[in-house]
Amino acid sequence: MGKRDISLRIKSVKETRKITRAMYLISASKFQKAKVMLDNVRPYYNKVQLTMKDILLHTGKVTSRYLERKEDDKENKRKSLIVVTGDKGLCGAYNHNVIKKAEELIGKENVNLMVIGEVGRRYFIKKGYNVDIEFLYTAQNPTTAIAGEISDVILNAYNRGLTDEISIVYTEMQGLVQKVKVLRLLPLDIDNFMSLANEGEEAEKNEVAIDDDMIYEPSASEVFDVLVPEYLKGLIYSILVQAFASEHFARMIAMDGATSNADKMINRLTLEYNKLRQASITQEISEIVAGASV
Repeated sequence: MGKRDISLRIKSVKETRKITRAMYLISASKFQKAKVMLDNVRPYYNKVQLTMKDILLHTGKVTSRYLERKEDDKENKRKSLIVVTGDKGLCGAYNHNVIKKAEELIGKENVNLMVIGEVGRRYFIKKGYNVDIEFLYTAQNPTTAIAGEISDVILNAYNRGLTDEISIVYTEMQGLVQKVKVLRLLPLDIDNFMSLANEGEEAEKNEVAIDDDMIYEPSASEVFDVLVPEYLKGLIYSILVQAFASEHFARMIAMDGATSNADKMINRLTLEYNKLRQASITQEISEIVAGASV
């Protein structure tokens, strides 16, 4: 490789480095934005969770179509699965991990897929899975309005008997570690719900203890059914924000690695270029000395 080729290669790598660095900064900004979004909605979401928890703990047996019943036929359930992926690539194994987990859950079952994010939607349609083509939601810029729409869609399908069980696969940030999680949305799993409510209670440092003698009108079950849509809306919104944050954190890591590799390549190519340049200068000096001695 000549000096000109190396010079062009260095220029090309520097241009690529500018792009990866810019993508890193954009993802870092969006990651911080996601953290603020989650902090803003968490108090309201935690309050709804804790109210539902109080109803279940202090009002006796609650009968609700949204609660899992032991007598339900678990073998012949019509299942739906929401998969949250990104809209773009260049984010390491983020999309691959979610898709892989979803395929493990689907197995050989005939599951109706509702996909959020273009990467996952294109993949599952290409593979011939049963994808709801009208469920067109992107993973970028999650809002409470979009979460409300998604909540309405799944509640409508569940209430009309079109599906018996709805779960969601998404990525959650746990510190600086990303984990693919599976959560059943409907019917509510009491154990999982209580676990989530306990996490919310732990987060609410100033939460006032709820009176055990609280009376709900017209009934605890009806109040519970009214709260379920709000609970799902808050839960789905937090999931979308978690996935949004995870995607951009993964892209930050990927782009930081790409920028670091570009720096190493530029240094290596610059060293090689300087060696060739030095060899060329040495050769010219030798030719001049040889010519002068003739």
